[in-house]
Amino acid sequence: MQRYAVPLMLLLLATCVAPFAHAADGPTETVSTAIPAPEPPSRMLVETFLDQAANTPQDVQEHLHLTWWSWSDETGSNWPDDDAKARRGQLGMDVNSPTVFNEQEQEATAKTLFLTEPVLTLEGSIQLMMDEQGGIAIHLPVELTPVADLSNDTVLSIFITEDRAVDHHGRVAHNLVRDMMPQVGFSVQANNTTEATWVVPSTHLEAAGVDFDQQPHGWHITLAFFGGLEDENESRLLGLYTTPIPTTWDGSSAGDFFLPSFLLILCLVVASGAVMGSFKREKGMPRIDTQWISSEPAVLQFRVQAGTQPLSLNGCSVAEPWAVRGGFKRVKISARNHHEFTLRLKQSEADDCHVSLNVEVEELGSWTQYLRLPSAHEALRSVQDKPKQATDGGEA
Repeated sequence: MQRYAVPLMLLLLATCVAPFAHAADGPTETVSTAIPAPEPPSRMLVETFLDQAANTPQDVQEHLHLTWWSWSDETGSNWPDDDAKARRGQLGMDVNSPTVFNEQEQEATAKTLFLTEPVLTLEGSIQLMMDEQGGIAIHLPVELTPVADLSNDTVLSIFITEDRAVDHHGRVAHNLVRDMMPQVGFSVQANNTTEATWVVPSTHLEAAGVDFDQQPHGWHITLAFFGGLEDENESRLLGLYTTPIPTTWDGSSAGDFFLPSFLLILCLVVASGAVMGSFKREKGMPRIDTQWISSEPAVLQFRVQAGTQPLSLNGCSVAEPWAVRGGFKRVKISARNHHEFTLRLKQSEADDCHVSLNVEVEELGSWTQYLRLPSAHEALRSVQDKPKQATDGGEA
């Protein structure tokens, strides 16, 4: 079995490493997903600022919920709270109003500002890229076209959220905003298309506790356009897009799994062959027992039980100072049969008797089986003291 150990280890190592070869190369090649269709105008963006116990509001299915945490300094939490504090100030919220609906304090007010028709189109993709700092950044190459003239204060907010976040105190928050980045570098004129690439740098993500290497799944990105139509004083939600952030596996194809799958199958074949060979060898090996039956003259008795393979006994000798009286006749033993024979020695010696038995098993090869027995006088005296015990030469 040991002769299979090195090949098996090499194959298993190659199988384990191969699936990650794509993952290591993935960020440099771009792993992406398309920006989805916009959410219906009737779906609100509900932002809630959690209390110090991280209590979450009741989820309403038709709304998109984002939660904010602003108590890290007070509670020693490892969740980031800088963006939460900035967002609260941006919205002009007081502590007694923890929730906003499309940036409005009242849900009823937000409903009066629903759009009846889309006012912009957004096409592009969300990509994970390796940036100059060596970390994974989010790139959004897009084409943005307003359908109507928009107000100059129109802003895009990019939210990176964790589906289920747990801080080191055990607090749990759902849809927790880890990072927020505003964008204003686009045209607000009707039918004027802006081609741009918005970037969330890896430094922003790392500072917010976003690590796509350690935790590739469980992240969402939300794009929310807030502003108004031309000459409007009221700000409203102009467009809302949300989707899971792609992972390195999203860019995988069937071909990427061919090599690791092939190696895994090969490992299984080799391993099964090794195991079957080991079983076959174990079952095919003979059992050899030997004991003294006389000390004067010194006589050894052998009993050889064949396994599932026939065998031959091609020779038998002893080490000095012991010496064999006469020769040894070659013996063949059929599978699962046994054979008994005696070996006469010239005289008894005080030293242990070292016996070499040449064994050849069909399909398994030949070897020399070494047996060591105490001197005949000592062994027979031990047998007389314990008549039920016999000297066992061991297994081959």
